[in-house]
Amino acid sequence: MFNVKDLKKHLLSVALSLTLVFSAIPVATVHADDNSPLPGAGTTAVSKTPDGWNDLRAALSMLLGFTFDNEEEAKAEYEKLTRLDGDILLGTDTQHNEIKTVNINDTMDFTGTLNVDVIKKAVGMITPGVGAFAKLDGVSSQFMAEFVIPDGMIYSKELTKDNVKLRNAQDIFEVTDVKVEGQKVTVMMEFVDPVLKKAKKENKPYIVKDLNNALNKVEGQLEVTIPGVKFDKTKVKVGDVLTVKGTLSGNYKMEKLVTAHYDPRMRTLRDEYLKDPSKVDKFKNIMPAEYREYQTQVKKLSQAVEDLQKLADEVKALRDEFNKFVADNKEVIDRYLNNDPYDKTLDENYSDEKNFEFPTGEPFKMMTERLYNRAYQHDGHSDVDYGNKAANKPAKAYSLYGEINLLSNNIAKVPKLYKYWSRNISDEQKAKDKPVIDKLEEMLKRAREFGSTDKGRLYEITMREFEARNSIVETYIDGFALQELLTNPQYGGIRYDNVGASEYTMMFMGWDAVQSEAGRDSVLENDANADKKAIQLTLKVTDDKVKTPDATKNKKTKKAPETGDITNLPLYASVILLAAGSVIALSVIKRRKVR
Repeated sequence: MFNVKDLKKHLLSVALSLTLVFSAIPVATVHADDNSPLPGAGTTAVSKTPDGWNDLRAALSMLLGFTFDNEEEAKAEYEKLTRLDGDILLGTDTQHNEIKTVNINDTMDFTGTLNVDVIKKAVGMITPGVGAFAKLDGVSSQFMAEFVIPDGMIYSKELTKDNVKLRNAQDIFEVTDVKVEGQKVTVMMEFVDPVLKKAKKENKPYIVKDLNNALNKVEGQLEVTIPGVKFDKTKVKVGDVLTVKGTLSGNYKMEKLVTAHYDPRMRTLRDEYLKDPSKVDKFKNIMPAEYREYQTQVKKLSQAVEDLQKLADEVKALRDEFNKFVADNKEVIDRYLNNDPYDKTLDENYSDEKNFEFPTGEPFKMMTERLYNRAYQHDGHSDVDYGNKAANKPAKAYSLYGEINLLSNNIAKVPKLYKYWSRNISDEQKAKDKPVIDKLEEMLKRAREFGSTDKGRLYEITMREFEARNSIVETYIDGFALQELLTNPQYGGIRYDNVGASEYTMMFMGWDAVQSEAGRDSVLENDANADKKAIQLTLKVTDDKVKTPDATKNKKTKKAPETGDITNLPLYASVILLAAGSVIALSVIKRRKVR
C-alpha cells in the first residue's frame, strides 16, 4: 500500500542527510548565490564560528525548510532559534513602561532572567529515535554575559563566581568565571552536567538522551544576578539619568558525534518484546516518556484492529446482501448480463473467509503473524486475481481490499450495462427494471465508501493501524532495545564502531543576544531613532524615599517573575545540541519499517 505519510518521513530523512552534507561546507559556500552568511551569525569571539568548525545553523536552516510548507514560517522559526532575546532587570522590574527612580543611597542588584520554554519547543521539533542514543564527545556550551555600568555607579563588593548567582540551574549550568574590568563585569557560564562528568570518569558514552534528561531537570526560569551596585555620590546628583548596558554571546561546540549503529541484536530484542510485550514493563520508570507514548500507540493499534474488523463485517454483510439480491432478481440481472458482448456472468465468490478476520483480542498478531496483509497485501502478493473465465480460472481476493474491489466490480457491472449496452431493451422494460438498478447503485455507493488504495474507510483505518504498528516497532528497536544494550552488562553496550556507523566532527553554533521586545527599556521604546536591539536599562537618581524593587539596603533578591519575552540564553546552545544530534542520527539511520 502506498503510504503518503511514510513517504514524507522518508523524504525528510533524505533531506536531513543532505543537511549534514551542507553543514560540513562553509556557510558562505552554502549561500554562494549571494556570498552572504546565514542570518544570526555570531560576531564576538565567543559566538563567531571558528576556522575549521562546521556551522550548525546551516543544518537548522535546511531542516526548517523541510519542516514548514510555508517559506515565511520557516524563516520566522529560524529567527526564533538563532536569535537570543535578553533583558536586564532592576530586581524584578523590566523598566519597560517608564524610567524608574532609585534613591541615591540604595544598593542595587541587576538580574538577567532567562526562560526555557522557547528552548523546549525547539526540542519538540525533532523526534529523537535512534538519535537519542548518539554518542557525544567533546560537548561544551559557553555563554558570556557582560554588564557595563555607567560612570557614576560602582561595584560595592568584589564580584566572584560565589556571589554572582545563577539560580534554578540544578547543577546543569554554573558560573565558572567572573571578571571585573573598570565598569564592566564579564560572567562566564558553562554546561557542567554531572552525568557528563561521571561518564568521562567511568569511560562510558555520554549520549543525546543524557543531554535531554539534563535539560529536563532545569527549572523553567533561570536568574543571573549581579549584586551590590551603588551610586558614586562624587559623580552623580539627584536628577541624573544613568543607563546600564549589557551584551550576551554564546556557543555550543561538539567535537564529535557518532550514531548508534544498527546491529542484529536490536532486531532480536524487538522480536522478544513482540513475543512477550510484558518484557517492556521494566522501561516504565527508566524511560517514562517513551513508555507512555508506547502505551498510547498500543491503544491506537487495538482500536484500529477493532475498526478493521467492523469494516470487514460490513463488507461481508454487503457481499451476502448482494448475492441474495442477485438470486432474488435473477431475471432482471440476466436480461442485462446477456447484453454483455464479452462476459455474460458475474464473478463467483471464491474468497478466503480469513480476509474478513482480524485479531481484535491479540492486535500484536498484526506484526508477529503479518496479518496486516489481510487488509492490503504487502509481501509481494496481489490483492486480487481477476481470473480467466475462458480458462475456467475464477477471480479471487487475497485481502480485504481485494474483497472490496471484486464486490464493487460485481455490483457495478449490471448498472453499467443498463446505461451503455441495453439498446435492444425497450424503454418500457428499462423503466420496469429501474428499481433493481437503483438498488444496485445504492449498494455500489456503499461498496465504494469502504475504500480504495488511497481513500475511503479502509485506507484511513489501515493508515492508523500502520502508524501505530510502526511506532511500536520503532520504540522497540530505537528506544527499548538500545536502552537494554546500553545498560544490560550481558550485551556489552551499544556499538558505535561498526562498519557503516556515521561520525560527524567539529560542529559549532553561536549566538549574539538582542533586547527582548517585552522587556525593552522605556527610553528605547519611546525613541524612534534608537537601536531597538540594544540591551539596556535606564534609571533616574532621586533623594525621595522610594523602594528600589527587591534591592534596597542589600536585601536578598527575591525570585524574579517572568516579564514576557524572556528567553533562556544558556539553554539555547544545549537544545540545539540535542536537536542537531537528533537530526544527524536520524538522517543516517535507515528507517526500518516492518511491513
